[in-house]
Amino acid sequence: MKRLGAILLLSGLAACSSGEADLATLASNSDQLIWDAGQKAFEKHQWESARQHFRRIIDAFPQSEFAPASRLNLADSHFGEGGTGNYILAVSEYRDFVTLYPSHPKSDYAQFQTGESYFKQRNGADRDQSSTHKALAEYERLLDLYPNSPYVETARQRIKDSRQSLARAEFGAGYFYQRTRKAYRASVFRYEGILSNYPDYDALDEVLFRLGECLILSARKTEALPHLQRLIDNYPESPRVPEARKLIEQIQQAQPELAPGKEPAPGPTPTPTPEAPVTGP
Repeated sequence: MKRLGAILLLSGLAACSSGEADLATLASNSDQLIWDAGQKAFEKHQWESARQHFRRIIDAFPQSEFAPASRLNLADSHFGEGGTGNYILAVSEYRDFVTLYPSHPKSDYAQFQTGESYFKQRNGADRDQSSTHKALAEYERLLDLYPNSPYVETARQRIKDSRQSLARAEFGAGYFYQRTRKAYRASVFRYEGILSNYPDYDALDEVLFRLGECLILSARKTEALPHLQRLIDNYPESPRVPEARKLIEQIQQAQPELAPGKEPAPGPTPTPTPEAPVTGP
């Protein structure tokens, strides 16, 4: 019996070296034998062969000690092979692992890898940001569920990168409306959204300046002043400061009552209306 097992193992390893799963190994009643063959294929990046072995353990040996690791390796094989289709499959497999083994020592890794699978699919600032939003949500979930995980610091950096990407995309949309469409109200909506949702955006000085511009062009000059002043006060080294000062001066020249320290001139004192004489009965 031992000799038969050794023969099956050798034939399985030979099949793995050629990149194809060996049928005799897959049909074996030894989860150890199938696991070893799958590991060999995985290490050689023979992804499909590795997946066949790991699926065999999951389906035929659900109580095996190798079942959790097989599920995780199955997800890792999709992630390792890469490409949009594989990243989508990886997300599904990692989520299954977290659902089935929430207390497993590697459940935090599976959660982190779910975020990484979305992060790998993110687009540039001028395209759909759905994958970036999903990656951000998964990294934040890691921080909530596994605050002591060794992946926390990397997740925090990914969160920062994701937020910068999302803010950049919002700014790009706002600037497009401003410059190409002259749709200043739409631009204001985008710029104000960045101030509310992404106050950590690296180019917030540019957002404040463009918001001020659009408010002025929308005949909302009074609303532009605090944003332009915030730019001057909070980002004194910004190259937009001189332009912001000019815009403020132009607004104050057009509306002197808005100049600092000046109050609106009082209007004429209304003449009291004389009371009508009281007529007796």
